[in-house]
Amino acid sequence: MKETLKALSEIVAQANDLFYERNKKVDTLMGIMDKTLRKQGMNADAITIDCITINKKIVLVLHDSKPDLVDIALGDKAGVVHSSTEHVLKDINIAQILDMMEVNFLN
Repeated sequence: MKETLKALSEIVAQANDLFYERNKKVDTLMGIMDKTLRKQGMNADAITIDCITINKKIVLVLHDSKPDLVDIALGDKAGVVHSSTEHVLKDINIAQILDMMEVNFLN
């Protein structure tokens, strides 16, 4: 696993744990795709956060061609993307991911 993916996954895992502590009735599932996208021909890794009960998903994509950036897409389990934004990787923190989860999974 690449170091950037590992570091980002630790941030997401901590945010996910905090989200669960605050919202025990809302289950989420975190996934790491460190080979799946590459097998499909994409030079990227991703982290997914699924909220299955409400059919919503947050996907954080690390493209090899943009090593200092992360794309964050909001969508559903079927892969429909409702919005996507690009962020500076070093600026991503636990509070930001937690806020994103609360906005998207609780409203």
